[in-house]
Amino acid sequence: MKNKITISLLLLIFIFITGCSYYQEDFTFTGTVEEILVEEEMLVIKEYDGVDEGRKDGNIYEIPVDNEEKYSIGQKLEVTVFSNTDDDVWDLDRMKFELKTVTD
Repeated sequence: MKNKITISLLLLIFIFITGCSYYQEDFTFTGTVEEILVEEEMLVIKEYDGVDEGRKDGNIYEIPVDNEEKYSIGQKLEVTVFSNTDDDVWDLDRMKFELKTVTD
């Protein structure tokens, strides 16, 4: 009986570990905070390509954050995007983000 419990427990742990998603680095970009969505706990970040001429020269991303109070409009950030899928889609449920402040 004890062996059956041990084997069952090991099997459950194995299933849990194989079911966990592995996040791998997808891409990194530098951007500026354009808007802070407090209720949604998100930052709207414009990809920075050296030109400050509105949205025409950079992609716009919505990035979830734990504490939006740490950020300010115009702040430059380096954003590393991690994904647990090979699909080329912007799916916040399948992504994680690492944000670092860029100093000039």
